[in-house]
Amino acid sequence: MQFEKVLVTGAGGLLGKYVVDELRGKAQVSGLDIAPAKVDMPFTRGSVEDPGAVAAACKGQDAVVHIAARPNIWSGSGSEIVQTNAVGTWNVLEAAEQAGVRRVILTSSDSVVGYTVMSSAMIPPDYLPVDAAHPLRATDPYALSKVLCEDLGRSFSLRGRLEVLVIRPVYVLYPEFECEVRARAADPTGYKGPAAGGRQPAGGGPMWHYVDPRDLARAFQLALEVRNPRFAAYFISARNTLAPEPTVERLAHIMGRRIPVKRPETYAANPFAPLYDLTAARDDLGFEAEHDMRSLLYPAT
Repeated sequence: MQFEKVLVTGAGGLLGKYVVDELRGKAQVSGLDIAPAKVDMPFTRGSVEDPGAVAAACKGQDAVVHIAARPNIWSGSGSEIVQTNAVGTWNVLEAAEQAGVRRVILTSSDSVVGYTVMSSAMIPPDYLPVDAAHPLRATDPYALSKVLCEDLGRSFSLRGRLEVLVIRPVYVLYPEFECEVRARAADPTGYKGPAAGGRQPAGGGPMWHYVDPRDLARAFQLALEVRNPRFAAYFISARNTLAPEPTVERLAHIMGRRIPVKRPETYAANPFAPLYDLTAARDDLGFEAEHDMRSLLYPAT
């Protein structure tokens, strides 16, 4: 690890725990969160909306992994989601820059593309696989907050004092959510969750994207390892979806028309590949997902 001291915001949350576990032993890890820490480490109890708490947590750090956020469209009102996510990211970037932090890794979302959960306002992609050049079309408050976070990161990167990279994960499939994913796979057309004791319905958008939190945590670690990075946003997903139909055919069925495929070899090699182009994460970060939930749900595919 090229950074000796790394702050993880949101360290007390679901994803934060996995990232802290991944980084411990590779760096001196500290945390910032409104929730208590799940492991013994230096920790600042506070909100990313509090500039003073963020400044205190950033002091003396070499890098920051910024995870703290309202994590989905169900986590507050639209104004609350935008306030926490956008202002919190501003506070982290500003404090990091002032503290002399070298690198910040921001957590965004595939929702910035505009084709995830808002069924009344989803906009299909222009082409497959969706790469970094594809237009962003956020239509819900959560997705919009993540577009704003990415723009903030780009702005601070351009100032030249911070290295900023953006991670765009798909639906994070925590063990706590597997019961709903299994229930959906057992009844793809009739599922209306939560139906199996989970606290929220199975996610992943129309294609049922997912990523294992252990893989996602490793993506953050790899983003800290990159030498001389450029500002970039990386889609992070498992190598396949959990939908019963192949990706191109499923999207065509949902939309009533076929979406152009710029790289047909992607889906020829893997019919269940995600909507998103994962080659940048592979080539720049060295990331490829290791965990495969699909093989557990559909052993024959």
